[in-house]
Amino acid sequence: MAALKMGGAHHHHHDHGDEHGDDHDDHGDDHDDDHDDHGDDHDDHDHDDHSDDHDDHGDDHDDHDDDHDDHGDDHDDHGDGHGHIGFATIHIEAEGEYGFAVPSDIKMYILKGEDGHEGHDHGDSHDDHDDHGDDHDDHSDEEALEYDPHSWLDPVAYKAQVDLVLAELIKKYPDLQSTFEANAASFKASLDKLDQDFEAALGDNGTCTNRSVAANHNAYSYMAFRYDIEFVTVHGLDPEGTPAASDIKKVVDKIAEDEITVLFVEEYTNEKSVDSLVDQTKSDSMPDGVDVEILYTMELPPKDSSDNYLSLMQKNLDALKSGLGC
Repeated sequence: MAALKMGGAHHHHHDHGDEHGDDHDDHGDDHDDDHDDHGDDHDDHDHDDHSDDHDDHGDDHDDHDDDHDDHGDDHDDHGDGHGHIGFATIHIEAEGEYGFAVPSDIKMYILKGEDGHEGHDHGDSHDDHDDHGDDHDDHSDEEALEYDPHSWLDPVAYKAQVDLVLAELIKKYPDLQSTFEANAASFKASLDKLDQDFEAALGDNGTCTNRSVAANHNAYSYMAFRYDIEFVTVHGLDPEGTPAASDIKKVVDKIAEDEITVLFVEEYTNEKSVDSLVDQTKSDSMPDGVDVEILYTMELPPKDSSDNYLSLMQKNLDALKSGLGC
């Protein structure tokens, strides 16, 4: 589900030490004599074994000399096992133009591409240069890109976004810099406390007796990854439409298998829409089927105008603790 990896706050490290020499595969027809510009930086990447492959790419590669110079030093940065410790995910619709702002010192690498396929190969072979050329133009605009946009449901990811907003506000209103910085510091402290509360309940040393959550809408990838809980959902990223019978069966079977007692829906979901699923979960231990509770995604303004991000996330935590037997 995650689209991109970035430096952040999780401890799933990935060794990119010797593998980034192969990132040149991703540049389509853009590789030729440029490899000579890397000097000793690429000794570990076995480029000599592939010299014949690069001779076939013509003069188009001359335009990209400078691109490869920029990659030389980058490879050294990954050799010491620094790894990447977070995910950033971009949800891209079929139409429109999109951008994604990150601090300049964060390097991002694609994990999954169109239709959920694995991203670019980080193996040791350069044989697929020809496969990444102009065929990208053949992709249809109608192809589904399944990326979870709900990054704010992870307090740590949301905290990183605060700094981006802060920088833009200061740029726009420099006279208010001290006020913005004070407000941002206070809010980030609240996010730290929220993360600690989630971790205490849902983390490795948490008090929850179950790790599986049933929900209506697959909006919780960030939360699931951060706190190592599993969501099984009726709908995918798009909560609209009628779910397939196979998706409903998957959820019903998971509820029975893991003894899940609660089905979470969004604030604006018509609970009658899940009545059929609830009926299928009735058993001797749950004669009325699973309970239906709210887990806020905050995609729309809250019904209670006094609520804000922190209060809704606290409600989410309380609901999860109840549903998971914490």
